[in-house]
Amino acid sequence: MSIPDNAAGMKTGVEAKPLPVFDRKKSLGIFILLQLYFTGNILSFGFWKSGPSVFEYMILFYGTLLAGLVLLLILFLGLSARAGLRRIEPVIFILFSLPFCFGLWLQTLGIRPDIFYWNAVWIIPLLYMYYRFGVLYTGRVTVIMVALGVLSFVGHSEIFSDPGRLEEQGQAADKVISLDRKKSIHVIMFDSLTHSNYSKAYLGVPNPAADYMSGLDDTIYAGYKGFAEYVPTRKSWAGLFELEKGSRNYKAFSGHAPSFLTDLLRSNGYYIQTGFVGSYFGASRGEYVDRYVYGVVDLEQALVCADQEPLFGFCSEVSRKIFTDWFRRSFKRTQKLEWPNVIIDLIDQAETTMPGPVFSAFHIYSPIGHTSTSYLTGEPTMFAKYKERFVSQARRAQELLEDINRLRLRYSDAVFIISGDHGPWLSRTETEDRRFIVLDRHAVALALLNASNLCPWSKEWLERQKYLTPSRMLAASLVCDGESRVLTKHFKDNEEFVHFGESLVGLN
Repeated sequence: MSIPDNAAGMKTGVEAKPLPVFDRKKSLGIFILLQLYFTGNILSFGFWKSGPSVFEYMILFYGTLLAGLVLLLILFLGLSARAGLRRIEPVIFILFSLPFCFGLWLQTLGIRPDIFYWNAVWIIPLLYMYYRFGVLYTGRVTVIMVALGVLSFVGHSEIFSDPGRLEEQGQAADKVISLDRKKSIHVIMFDSLTHSNYSKAYLGVPNPAADYMSGLDDTIYAGYKGFAEYVPTRKSWAGLFELEKGSRNYKAFSGHAPSFLTDLLRSNGYYIQTGFVGSYFGASRGEYVDRYVYGVVDLEQALVCADQEPLFGFCSEVSRKIFTDWFRRSFKRTQKLEWPNVIIDLIDQAETTMPGPVFSAFHIYSPIGHTSTSYLTGEPTMFAKYKERFVSQARRAQELLEDINRLRLRYSDAVFIISGDHGPWLSRTETEDRRFIVLDRHAVALALLNASNLCPWSKEWLERQKYLTPSRMLAASLVCDGESRVLTKHFKDNEEFVHFGESLVGLN
């Protein structure tokens, strides 16, 4: 459908000048550029963090929405021309810009619901200025919007990271530490897996997954003493790869940065494998690990849907069904195994094929999952919705832990460490209740399976700890009677963890 320009001026006398023209074609062009900018942030996250299948579906999903929006806009412009309402066309362009602006862009910026619509106070006047000056200075506005779009898209790429800074952040072992015993060790973290002491106190329900771990034989279960020293996910893994000598660089997980742990393991002949459900930690393997994998992501498990935001319907049930039943089948992207089963398969393969000890670090994003970035602490509806999700996801987590338990029984000579990476984040907007904030973000369910593989000294050291973390359990799995005990010397207690953890005693 063609869009005629408004070339008509007003006859106001010989000295009068024509009023500025609201050019339809130019306005439509800068309208499309603006919508592309509004989608740039979410497309960036999809491309750099969620993997190719999710990104391609994003292109299809938002491309279809944008095409429909443009066609509907053209239809309204045609109707306004027939009705002789050309003067209100700037208003039409502004109104058609609001869906992507409020339904997508502001959400990706983490704008909270309680202040969400106050943004209209400044956004609507800004949109009016954008179209008014965009028509007059189309070339300049086009260059600016293209530049902003490119910056928005590369925002999650980290291509501008300072290599010197990354090198400085990595911390190699000061000297080669010889390990007395070299058992295979497999660390599996679940997102937001916390223990029942916490969930009963703040959600009013137990966590069956955590309770299942607490009842396993040959297991050290931390209970209320379980904590993640650094949070959230990236810091949690970065801390593990430094054995809590700091939380320097999450890129150590994919092998793109050196770390104390990988240097130690490699010098002792370990095969190192890591994996995450999406490309959140990177889309390729670095030189400091032997294998790094990331899985094909379902929308339910995609990090882009982690916060359960509407995202203009991208994460809805209907969208998930389209993605699963049509898109992945059409492009032959269907994965033979779900991600948790991929992890089990990779550990099984490594245990049976590798001649030396194996170290695994795998993350399971779903179940359980944290609250959304827009979550308001104490808001009844949001709390009830997350509680319902927590209950169902905890049951799923228990089923997966049952599979992992069968795996560890097959490989009884290996040590398995199961942990949450952080807590549920119910305290997202809390600022005063320190106990709530610390427990909500740092308290995790934590267990070491096949504990009989630890040296007696290691078991005693763990028993002396005021609280336990994945790194402390990992250190205990690596040390024995010789110089390796130096690996336990640097741990220092966080008194908040000690005090707040003990406050949960009796809630199990």
